[in-house]
Amino acid sequence: MKNLRLNDHTSQVLHNTSEGLLCVHPITSGVYRIDKDGLEIIKRGSEEDSPQLKWSDHDVQTSKIIQADFVTAINALCIVTAEGDVITINTENQEVEVVGSVAAGLDAACWSPDQELLVLVTRESSVVIMTTEFDPVTEFPLNHEDFGESEFINVGWGKKETQFHGKEGKAAAKSVKSNLKPVTEWDDLRPRISWRGDGQMFAVSYVTSENRRRRIRVINNEGVLQYTSEETAGLEQALSWKPSGSLIVSSQRCPNKHDIVCFEKNGLRHGEFSLPFKPSEMLVKEVLWNQDSSVLLVWLESLENKQITSSIIQLWTTGNYHWYLKQELKFNEIICNVCWDNEAPLVLYLLTATHYHSYSWSFHTDISHGLGISDLAQVGVIDGTKLKMTPFRQSIIPPPMSAYMITFQECIQAVMFAPSVVRKCEASPDNSLCIEDSGFLEAFDPPGCNSNNLCVVHGSGTLTFLTQAHASENLDDQGCGVQVTGAGGNGFTVRVKVHRVFAQHQIEWESEPKPKGSTLLYNWLWVSKNTIVAFYKEESCYMAVIDLQSLGSEAGRTVVKSVFPIEDAVLSVASAPDGSLVILQLASGALVKVDLGQQKMEPYEVDGCEVQFPTVCQKLSVCPLDEGMEMTVLGLTRRSRLYWGDKQLFPNCTSFHILNSHLLVTTSNHLLLTVPLMQKAFEKVLEGKIEDSWALSTRKVERGSQLVTAVPLDMRVVLQMPRGNLEVISPRPLAVHLIKRLLNEHNYHQAIDIMRKQRVDLNLLFDHDPEDFFKHTTHFVQNIDNANWLDLFIANLSEVDVTSTMYSFNYSRQQTKRIYPQGNKIDAVCIAIREAMMKVHEDKFLLPILTSYIKMTKSLMDVALRKVQEMKDTKDNKQVVSAEEGLRHLLYIADVNELFEVALGTYDFDLVMMVAEKSQKDPKEYLPFLNELRKLEENYMKFKINVHLRRLRKALECISHSRDHMDECMNLIVSENLYRDALQIFANNHDMHQAVCENYASYLMSKQHYNEAGMMYMRAQRMEDAMDAYKMSGNWKMVLVVGAKLKLDKENMNDLCYSLVQNLKDKRLYADAAWIYEDYLKNEEEAVDLLVKASQWEDALRVAYRYSRPDLIDTNIKPGCIEQFDICLQDLERLRETFTHYCSRLEAVREVKEKQHLDILEGKESHLDSDLYSDTSTVTGISFTQSHTVGSHSGGSSASGKTFRSSKNRKKLERKKYSTKEGSTFEDLGLIVGLYDTITTADQMTPSVTALATILVTFGMDLKASELQRKFSDLLDLIDRNKKKIWPPDSPAEEDEPIFGPHLTTTGAVNLIQRNDTSRISFAWQRMRELEPCHRHPPPVTRPKNWALHLLKQGK
Repeated sequence: MKNLRLNDHTSQVLHNTSEGLLCVHPITSGVYRIDKDGLEIIKRGSEEDSPQLKWSDHDVQTSKIIQADFVTAINALCIVTAEGDVITINTENQEVEVVGSVAAGLDAACWSPDQELLVLVTRESSVVIMTTEFDPVTEFPLNHEDFGESEFINVGWGKKETQFHGKEGKAAAKSVKSNLKPVTEWDDLRPRISWRGDGQMFAVSYVTSENRRRRIRVINNEGVLQYTSEETAGLEQALSWKPSGSLIVSSQRCPNKHDIVCFEKNGLRHGEFSLPFKPSEMLVKEVLWNQDSSVLLVWLESLENKQITSSIIQLWTTGNYHWYLKQELKFNEIICNVCWDNEAPLVLYLLTATHYHSYSWSFHTDISHGLGISDLAQVGVIDGTKLKMTPFRQSIIPPPMSAYMITFQECIQAVMFAPSVVRKCEASPDNSLCIEDSGFLEAFDPPGCNSNNLCVVHGSGTLTFLTQAHASENLDDQGCGVQVTGAGGNGFTVRVKVHRVFAQHQIEWESEPKPKGSTLLYNWLWVSKNTIVAFYKEESCYMAVIDLQSLGSEAGRTVVKSVFPIEDAVLSVASAPDGSLVILQLASGALVKVDLGQQKMEPYEVDGCEVQFPTVCQKLSVCPLDEGMEMTVLGLTRRSRLYWGDKQLFPNCTSFHILNSHLLVTTSNHLLLTVPLMQKAFEKVLEGKIEDSWALSTRKVERGSQLVTAVPLDMRVVLQMPRGNLEVISPRPLAVHLIKRLLNEHNYHQAIDIMRKQRVDLNLLFDHDPEDFFKHTTHFVQNIDNANWLDLFIANLSEVDVTSTMYSFNYSRQQTKRIYPQGNKIDAVCIAIREAMMKVHEDKFLLPILTSYIKMTKSLMDVALRKVQEMKDTKDNKQVVSAEEGLRHLLYIADVNELFEVALGTYDFDLVMMVAEKSQKDPKEYLPFLNELRKLEENYMKFKINVHLRRLRKALECISHSRDHMDECMNLIVSENLYRDALQIFANNHDMHQAVCENYASYLMSKQHYNEAGMMYMRAQRMEDAMDAYKMSGNWKMVLVVGAKLKLDKENMNDLCYSLVQNLKDKRLYADAAWIYEDYLKNEEEAVDLLVKASQWEDALRVAYRYSRPDLIDTNIKPGCIEQFDICLQDLERLRETFTHYCSRLEAVREVKEKQHLDILEGKESHLDSDLYSDTSTVTGISFTQSHTVGSHSGGSSASGKTFRSSKNRKKLERKKYSTKEGSTFEDLGLIVGLYDTITTADQMTPSVTALATILVTFGMDLKASELQRKFSDLLDLIDRNKKKIWPPDSPAEEDEPIFGPHLTTTGAVNLIQRNDTSRISFAWQRMRELEPCHRHPPPVTRPKNWALHLLKQGK
């Protein structure tokens, strides 16, 4: 649905009026004009180019030039003359050389697209193929009857001889009729050559020598004929092969029409379209495709009385199997030559007898730019004299159809939609933002806008203004007609608004310089209510400001009030929404800001710095950011780069569209991107932080999709596919944005309707603004007014805040943590909505009310059932919803068995029967059960019901009010382990309490919880059992307590103490045994002896002096201290030797294994253990099978590549992994574990060493104490020095487990890859990954910093 917009037009007067050809230098863009007299440079590509060259100065004579090209490989112009000469002109030294000549003369010549081959057609109808060095490759004649190498195979089916011929009889089968006529008198009889874009084939159109008819032959680049076209009456000389390779285009003059016809490469016809005039009016001179196959040029010459009077250039495009006439250029003189630019596909060069013209177009979608809901999202498509209009807000009609069509008398050049200006409107009752009428009416229309009005430029500077109208009005005026096509009409109701002519004016010039007759105005833009700007070129570029005066009245005029000179050509133009600012993009890429109000022009600046695009952009837009607080400029280049000022926003943008609050972008990755119009979001995109969900939203679209338009203040986005068909989608961010606006307006009905259709989570109704929701719950219910929708909303409630999860894109600001009065969201909403529904109409909203009871976190299913029962008991015929419907609804939203059990839990048998009757339960199952319950005593009945419902605590509470059935109750407690609940329910004064404690104690004994069992035995007054339980738990203090409660005599108490002491000695709990000896058995000597064994030196001294036994110091404490000193020194020596040996061995093992690792990586033979490398491929980065494949012997079978391992072998391997045996597979890992344990043991010795040194100093043995502290300190220093060798410092910090699935971010994936990249990690650390996580780092230091005695420190 794109139109061709003229971006630049250059015209230059020529002094030489002879017929010539154009040639464009592909590098310098210099333009050459070549004729029979010589060469002239029209546009210099460099200063070194000579302005003119005469053939006569170089002994070259010719009457006509038939082809001129610049050949890059030889850096020269190649010119072919009709006399048969092939001439080259070196552009550096202007040397002219005739490189070849054909005596018979030449009629056509054409270089291949890659300029590797030159094809010539001689006047004798022979084809000559030459190389770049002008060496002939092959030559063959055109005039022969062969079809070609790929001739179709005829199997004989459907032969003419086998068909019925009626009255004519069998003789008709043998007759040959030919209605084909020779070429027309206007055919120049010259051949035409056209190459396919890939240079593999070319087509030649020529006139046969026998019957004088046109024929097309397809030949490959080796000179072998492939196909011949079918016989086509009226086929003319024009020929062009579409560069993409699909079609060969020519022209055909029929008796009643003039067609542009298409052929496939096999010569068969493949479609056509008719030119918009009679066959005798025009002559098709040439057809020419542009480089990207997007535009077909048709060169026409007007015939009057068989004389050529003028020339016309038409530009056609195709889409969805329809051909559109997009532009028409008329000349009152004969065109000599036309050619497309080889680099820029939409740049056209044209040569007439007196002028040289250069045109630059771009594809542009003409759409309305309104911001309000009255904007109909109009799209206008130019098709010759027709403007096809479709308002996408009202109807979706795919091209080539349209809602309606406006017909003009002349071809359309440009279309402009009126702008819309957003401002505060005093006419609006709420003083809200409205849209000023930006067209040509003088009154405000606060609810809507007139951005649907448009201006059409057609003919020679005619401006036609159209305004909205109804189809019932008189629509034909000023030579323009309106016809409703795809949106009704012809007896059907018209579903859209249409346009009618409001005014039509010619441009009047009151300012100079005025453009000359051949100069075109381009880059039309309707800037503000009464201002249109356009551009033109004379000696320099100018901007014409057109004032719209009193349109629609007799005094109406369109006057050029002022003209601004511009330093460079203007390629694109855009205006701000308020019309006060116009941004121009010059050919240099610079951006210029034009203030029409103050009539001044200055460079576009941001923060005081001049801004320009890095390269020229073909589309320019002014984009409002942060709700219109700032205006910025976006530009899209021909190479799909989208720039935000001088920064690249997206490198692969195929189209973009600015909506009210979002930027829509399609990419070459077939994605639709949605970016909020906020500076922070743009900066996030620039930084590449697209993981932030609020800054960018993506959606997959069909391959090649491009944006057409988007409906303002709506969610519909229109995309066009490459074939031309349309697709309308509703991106989730736009849908949510629309819902946000509706929720802010409290239009809940429309919001929930959209959410249902677009599958938006209904939690957004509440999460959007909970505070506002609670204030408007009554309006919420009244506005929706649909019980089913309310029921759906309640049923979908969840605790998740969707504004911070799935819809965080539309809620960029951080949401504060919400606190609800009921403690959670679901309960708060259910209660609020339920109260509102009861207030508005309880009977009408019964079903959602019942759902609100069921949906509560703690389901109030019993309340819902009672409500249904109340309705059943109330016999009111005026009820909107019956009790049966309510019950059926409950059965639908809740499980029937659960509902039956809830009813049973109310102890109301009528309610139970009501539910059971509506369910599919078998009465034979539930009726006997209910009848048995009815017979029981109330408390026992409730007990049985609760046991059935597994509400066991409640069952105990019910049975506690009765003194019967205690055995059954106890059996329940024991079988279900309800001891804790039973202890709370059956208090100390209850008969069941003691029995519960006794049974609980037995249960704890069975579970080996002896200490707790002892407590329960004591509460059950079972002291002997309590004592046994405490003995088994080792709680000797409570054993003594129980013994005291049993009032044991002294002898039995002593026996009990001796048995406890012996037990504690066996467990090496010498300190506890010493406590009993001291306090109960009064044996201080044994107490001191046990304290010495426990290394409790200070307590041993305390007991000795407490009982006045200083002799125990010399007999027990000092000898024990010296003995402990010797043992401690031996332990320290053993730890030092072990640590030193393990460290040296670890260093040697690591060196060997790293060498083996490098050998494997280099592909050398290595004798590594297969058990290691078959399971630990991360060590080497390759598998064991791969490593052995590299250097295995042909006959070897040891490297079987076995990849599985049994469970038994795996366990065995785990046991072997930490072995420190020399030469073992995992020796290095075992050494690290051993060192870890050694360091931990040394660290744990600190308290005992400190205590021993202290007692040694106390006894005056300073030398021993100093020696002990020194050796221990040396051991700790040795450990600290070697920690970095054992655990290398380049070991990465321990990381969390990787996250997979939808929560894996790009950064997380990169980090995960880097973690597994063995090239970034040392070999030692790769091996250490096989260890348990706790062994991958040194053990934590637990000893205090001041463990050493200050008085023993040396040198202090």
